[in-house]
Amino acid sequence: MQNSSPSFRIFIVAMIVLMLTFLSSCLPGAALPPQTPPTPDSASTDSSAPKIIPFFTTESDPDQLAVLQALIVEYQSLNPGIEVDIVIASPASRGTRLLTSLASGADLGIFEIEPALMSQWADAGYLLPLDDVVMNIGADDFVEGSLFQQNGTTYAVPYAVSVYGLWVRKDLFEQAGLPLPTTYNEVLNSAKVLTNSQTYGIALPAGQNIATVNYFSTFLWQNGGDYFTCDGQVAFGEPQALEAVRRWQALTQYAPPGFTTWGFPEQIDAFVNGRVAMAMYAGRLGVQLEETHPELENKVTVIFPPWGEQKVTLGVWSRFAIASGTKNQAEAKAFLQWLVSGDRLQRYDSVLPGHMIPPLDSVREAALANPSAYTQKHADWIESFYEWSAFTNHPAMNMGSVSNSQFTRSTVAPPWAWEVFGTPGIVDTMLQDVANGNDPEQAWQAAVTKMDQAVNAWKSMHLEWKSTGCN
Repeated sequence: MQNSSPSFRIFIVAMIVLMLTFLSSCLPGAALPPQTPPTPDSASTDSSAPKIIPFFTTESDPDQLAVLQALIVEYQSLNPGIEVDIVIASPASRGTRLLTSLASGADLGIFEIEPALMSQWADAGYLLPLDDVVMNIGADDFVEGSLFQQNGTTYAVPYAVSVYGLWVRKDLFEQAGLPLPTTYNEVLNSAKVLTNSQTYGIALPAGQNIATVNYFSTFLWQNGGDYFTCDGQVAFGEPQALEAVRRWQALTQYAPPGFTTWGFPEQIDAFVNGRVAMAMYAGRLGVQLEETHPELENKVTVIFPPWGEQKVTLGVWSRFAIASGTKNQAEAKAFLQWLVSGDRLQRYDSVLPGHMIPPLDSVREAALANPSAYTQKHADWIESFYEWSAFTNHPAMNMGSVSNSQFTRSTVAPPWAWEVFGTPGIVDTMLQDVANGNDPEQAWQAAVTKMDQAVNAWKSMHLEWKSTGCN
């Protein structure tokens, strides 16, 4: 008997990913806690059993984990009988881990939702509505664009946004008589001049992973292109996209050997270890630099990435969702609501100042006034990231933000994001091919064809889908 429901189709996709994963492994300011939301009808009512809340996170920094664990202990002391069970995964494997967990029937509980899966999972009914959580925290306190909403319902609430800038070794620029770059051509020339026997010009990851997609996306948007229009047509075949590919490819000749397999960690390490003069990343790089190579602190600054004419950069919203099938729904909602509000959110985000920018206006003010030595010493870095948060975009969350070579952030998410941006995906495969010496135009044309096929295939299986339009 054929089943064409969205839930059944995504379950089949999850099973396929599970099988592929198995095969590949055989072959790498204080505030009172807000009121607890009403208990859902399907929540556990057995008061004698411990209420276990699975908590899936990719925030594995030791200091972050220490603060999270302290917060959990604090919450459990206030709420006897509640147990929060932390599960850690890497950002690169998050999507696949979520799919395999879903396919195996595991209780996902509270989890950091993969952006490329948000829209499909909301449609399939896998996410618990969180409107009451938002209402109890205060809907007006959330920064514009921070909540994930679909068809008028909130399915994921944020705990931070990471804004990406271009980190530069200003001492190397000064020694070479170069100004800090304000245009793409200046970046390209600087990368060439600063590539020598001791350093390379720039770190650009080109592995088959989301880091490659994310960084290239800033080239695409700043040069007036996008992946899709806001009404769901493929826009990647426009000449602006090819120009972005060519600009990205020209810079790769000044990247270190081995970059064709890099993701986030390798390019961060290359910068903090003095191997490259420029690298794109969010605020975490500055914190890591101070911790591991403080001798470089005063030799570094961060600037807005100058790849094209449009002022737009990458902004990664980190959001929590709750699985609709989790056992203890009311308890999960209550803990999530407590964690992402008031001084708990401030304490959690303040572990990485400038990298984890709070999504609540009330908490942002307190975070900027953080008295920590790092915050005081590098206020200029942190304030830059806060300022640039108004110009952020994300490939899997904002469809058609660039139109007619103008940037206006869209709130429409491409429902086929996983099919295009999943790992490995169409864009990162194209870029790795280009980095390995293949013709940029041919690789781009092949990617456009694959993107058309992926979107058309998705639409053919979702005939009921209609774009919510351009806003």
